[in-house]
Amino acid sequence: MNPLHQKLRKAGIHPYGSEELQLYEERLTRYFNREYQREAAKNHSLAAFGITTDQGPTWEETQDLMSVHYDQPLGFFQSFLDKDYMAYSMAYYGETPEQILRCDYTLEQAQEEKFRLICERAEIRGDEKILNIGCGFGSFEVYLFKHFPDVEVVTITASKTQADYIRSKQQDPDHLFNKANLTLIESDISDIPPEQLGIERYDLVISIAVFEQVNNLDAIFQLMASLLKPAGRVFLHLIVSQPVFPQYFNARETPVGAYFPGGRVWPHGEMLNQQRHLTPELGIYINGMNYWRTIDEWHRRFWAQIEQLHDTLLSVEDIRYWNNYFSVCKVVLFAPQSGQFFGNGHYRYRKQ
Repeated sequence: MNPLHQKLRKAGIHPYGSEELQLYEERLTRYFNREYQREAAKNHSLAAFGITTDQGPTWEETQDLMSVHYDQPLGFFQSFLDKDYMAYSMAYYGETPEQILRCDYTLEQAQEEKFRLICERAEIRGDEKILNIGCGFGSFEVYLFKHFPDVEVVTITASKTQADYIRSKQQDPDHLFNKANLTLIESDISDIPPEQLGIERYDLVISIAVFEQVNNLDAIFQLMASLLKPAGRVFLHLIVSQPVFPQYFNARETPVGAYFPGGRVWPHGEMLNQQRHLTPELGIYINGMNYWRTIDEWHRRFWAQIEQLHDTLLSVEDIRYWNNYFSVCKVVLFAPQSGQFFGNGHYRYRKQ
């Protein structure tokens, strides 16, 4: 055993693949499987808990979220994300749990397949003007410009770490972003006047792994509708639940809340009820084992880089914090009921 692993074990921090961590994750999965089955049987409704889709601010705790999570040092994210896209969202391995576990894709291939599927379901032709709400490290933009070089993209992130990364690639003469029609805005979209973004300017508004932070669905749908040209469309990719789990509307009451202040998980069906400003055309639930496998691979890669991370970025307590993050996210949300309780949703809407 290398000295760092020995040091971490003495601190009660067990590495990816260890018997101790596997047992911990198995026990968590069994516990939450029982809890979610009990809650699902109650057939909760949002209204019964006073949860609305049209009240309050559009987003909550954005600055806390950036500070706690998305503005961590770039090297931390580079240690575990895929090398081609730096995609910090679910990769796609298959439709059923059996297909997902048997799939021989690398993380890089599974992320590419996810973006291919999004482009197909968003009906991207290659001549659109696109607004991307919450671009991360520009992963979707990389895919877009590889396959649809004539698209024009305005992309938004509230993260300084992410914005700095994209700006660095825009200055790199060998990177797609240097030649692409890409406009980066570093801001919370709530702070940008719609007129500045452009009323009826876009053919497509897209958002990948951001609507987990939306508090007021009606407000953001109204905004997106105002930005779309007539017959324009919206495409969303986000974590959803199949049953209604009211506890996931107060991040502080959930095991993942420490990592995602202000986060929530909307039910799959509720996303299809958003019909006031746009017309739903597509709603597909994607089995959560896709996200389990994605995070499990992130976890493995994190530990493969643990010595370098400890030398340059992370203290022992930081390693404890992020090691728990990977375990909690993959087994508390996505492992129970083999991905049938929590997964991702793909939604397409159109402006009439």
